[in-house]
Amino acid sequence: MSAAPSTVELSPVQLEEHTYRDLRIVDYTLDDANLETRCPLDNGQHAIQPRHSVSQLDKLPLEIVTEILLELDVPTLTVFRRVNYRAMSLVDSLHQFKMILKHCPNVLRAIISINATFFNCQALYQTLFTYKCATCDHFGGYLYLITCKRVCYPCFTSNLNFFPVSSRYAGKETGLKIKELKRHLPHVCSLPGRYTWLGKLARGRTLLFDRQSVVEAVRLGPVHGLGERIQQQDLKPTEPRRYMSIVSAPYLYSSGQSADWGYYCNRCKESKDPDTHFRIKFTKDGILTHLKQHGTNDNAKT
Repeated sequence: MSAAPSTVELSPVQLEEHTYRDLRIVDYTLDDANLETRCPLDNGQHAIQPRHSVSQLDKLPLEIVTEILLELDVPTLTVFRRVNYRAMSLVDSLHQFKMILKHCPNVLRAIISINATFFNCQALYQTLFTYKCATCDHFGGYLYLITCKRVCYPCFTSNLNFFPVSSRYAGKETGLKIKELKRHLPHVCSLPGRYTWLGKLARGRTLLFDRQSVVEAVRLGPVHGLGERIQQQDLKPTEPRRYMSIVSAPYLYSSGQSADWGYYCNRCKESKDPDTHFRIKFTKDGILTHLKQHGTNDNAKT
């Protein structure tokens, strides 16, 4: 094992030598759900001068309109964008929306496709400016779209917090009807398709609720003691529901102008150790720290 690079920042040549980007493993998350076909985006394809207003919104200062639009969830923002060309131009001019569209359009497609409505555009943008997994210190290369949390692969395939529950189970445990559940608890409607690295087929759409939110609703509701039971309902990481609300996402920086999709360590390519597992991703800064701690592989690719 050779010494780790001592430079303050890895050069492109060093990054190429000591890291790689693609695992060449198909996990069948939302990234593999043909999102471009299911949800084509027409942003940037229309250069037409708006002829109609957006009613009372046009009477407000642009700064106020911007704040209002950023408070909307992405599916609702998309619906508003379709009102007319004026609405389209307002949405397309949002810096936050433009940067998300520029660097990770599939995140927008995924949110719209599964109707993730329990967080707004501003919250999504702010989450993309973080890089740590919500439950550990690793780089969270994915978003859990029911509640817009960053998550790493080891956590979303094993941590109960990222294992959503079905509407039937949520209704049974909380005693709430579907309408009440949908009104109060974060949820999405999954896409039919294949999920997990085994490619398990899900033929229909499934209403999925955030497990933590259901547990909390049970604890605060009239029926007590069920929260613990929900927490014990665990399945193997090959459960398709763990993958149905997951999409890969970069870490944005420099006011959203740049994006870091993360790196895998070439030295750890075969590792199954929890601290150096081959599934762990790093930011550009994180991989430098990792290489200083663990060194590099003499047989690293060039």
